[in-house]
Amino acid sequence: MKLIDNWKQAWKLKSVQVGALSAFFYALILFSEQFLNIWVLIPQELKNKIPENIAEWVGILVGVAMVLARLKKQPELHQPLGFVAVTAGHSNSDPGAVNGKYKEAELVRQFRNAVAHYLAAAGISYKTDGAGTINLPLNNAIALAKGASIAIEFHMNAAASKQANGVETIALPKDRVLAQKLSKAVADVLGSRLRGDKGWIDQSQSARGKLGFVNAGGLIVELGFISNDTELAAFNSKYWSAAKAVAQVIIEHEKALK
Repeated sequence: MKLIDNWKQAWKLKSVQVGALSAFFYALILFSEQFLNIWVLIPQELKNKIPENIAEWVGILVGVAMVLARLKKQPELHQPLGFVAVTAGHSNSDPGAVNGKYKEAELVRQFRNAVAHYLAAAGISYKTDGAGTINLPLNNAIALAKGASIAIEFHMNAAASKQANGVETIALPKDRVLAQKLSKAVADVLGSRLRGDKGWIDQSQSARGKLGFVNAGGLIVELGFISNDTELAAFNSKYWSAAKAVAQVIIEHEKALK
């Protein structure tokens, strides 16, 4: 085989660039699930050390891989009841509660992504309020909730007292049992206590008043107190396991609806 005379400069050719880009995305489609599984195994402490400019690109890559992993399973899906909505509280412009370098919006976004990963692996049809590092505002989450079979949004509580602790899910009375199961799934993994009625907070009894996401039929899971250093550390070290437990509750709930 004889190479072209200027083969060392071949990377400048549009045909080569397009071919390389196509090959990259084809490889990502083939190995998207393997990539996500490897990403899951990387400790959060190491992920936090990734430079911010690189972390943004990694977040985009993870988001694309999650979408591709989901698309690969689409032909096998049979979801007559629609889709599951999993969303993250606050947004890219609203950090929510803060404890040192940790922001609620970023933590719950990571949790949303982890739950979505396990739903995709189980072949469950789902929609999120963004992928990777994207966390869209509340109105997007509410729109998703209105069309979903079940809709779950993740938050973290905060309090002036560092001792305040526990997991709770705010929901309407019709979703009491599901709310209790979700709270227990998180609390069992993180070693937290259950607040309210075995983890369920009736919106009408909540000091937060009427919440738009709950009024739209959704459930809001408070994953613990970001202001409690012990709960925050447990969340950071075990949130993938907690997300897997939450995803299992969702999967079982969806199967029961069929």
